Amino acid sequence: MKRLILFFALLMASFSSAQLFDDLDDILAATTADAQKLADAYVTPLGQSLTYSLNGGWASSAKTHKKLGFDLTIGAVSSSISDAEKKINIKELGLADLTSSSTTANTIFGPSDSTTFTYALPAGQSQSVELPGGIEKDLIMNSIPMPYVQAGVGLVFDTDLIVRYIPKIENQGAEFGLFGVGLKHNLMQYFGVFDKLPLNVSALASYSKMTIDYQLSSANPDQKVSYDVNTFLVQALASLDFPILSVMGGLGYGRGNAAFNMLGSYDIQLANATTKTLKDPLSSENTYTGMHAMIGARANLLFLKIFANYTLQEFNTLNLGVSFNFR
Repeated sequence: MKRLILFFALLMASFSSAQLFDDLDDILAATTADAQKLADAYVTPLGQSLTYSLNGGWASSAKTHKKLGFDLTIGAVSSSISDAEKKINIKELGLADLTSSSTTANTIFGPSDSTTFTYALPAGQSQSVELPGGIEKDLIMNSIPMPYVQAGVGLVFDTDLIVRYIPKIENQGAEFGLFGVGLKHNLMQYFGVFDKLPLNVSALASYSKMTIDYQLSSANPDQKVSYDVNTFLVQALASLDFPILSVMGGLGYGRGNAAFNMLGSYDIQLANATTKTLKDPLSSENTYTGMHAMIGARANLLFLKIFANYTLQEFNTLNLGVSFNFR
């Protein structure tokens, strides 16, 4: 168990060193409405990516366990990020007061270059606002791999209970945790003699919750970003399970809800020598939905299973892992 915690701590160190939300508070110099629009556009691809990752990797076979059979799975899900999700079209934001000489800006997944905006203050003065660049250089194979540990156990009625968990890990001011639960129900039991074939068909439903707390300032620990993602998945699975190899396909529907909150008190110095004080200045919530198709394969080496599957959706997703499977 200590090795697993160390494994996730190392991944979390990489995650937090990517400076995910650093300098995002610089946009607070804008009017509240425009700052909210910039923040929404900047973080939206993160919610999409995490939604698809959380809904991936729940099964490597449609087959269910015998009663009280169980498995322990260690894996990682990686949702690819397209070039289109790294850029913001500034004209499409509908900013009320801000202007920029640039036509595009970078999202959280874009290059590290920041974008400067300005707006007019009284007495002919102007205020500059900086939208930070993204973490493109810190992405791994154009994605943020999400590790997970999950366990499955066979219940009654050919149904598996699946629990996914990452303990809360804190590193460099970032805190990350994950919990998920799923049910997989074998449908072949209703087809009589076909139940004896190597073909397995099942239905799977799951729910996940990920929490990210990111401290923006070590001098002001109350200044932080809270980012929560809740997802739901329903999926139909089919697999051919042979002693050495399993092949699997699936179709499904996923939904995710991402809540972004910038918390704490902020004293913003403006160019006209005035100060505005903001409390919990930004808050937004976005929902992402979509259909997907998945295909995968698994090597069955006695109780050890090594698997990979790939899901076609808005952010195509690769899932890799190993499973220790009994009964």
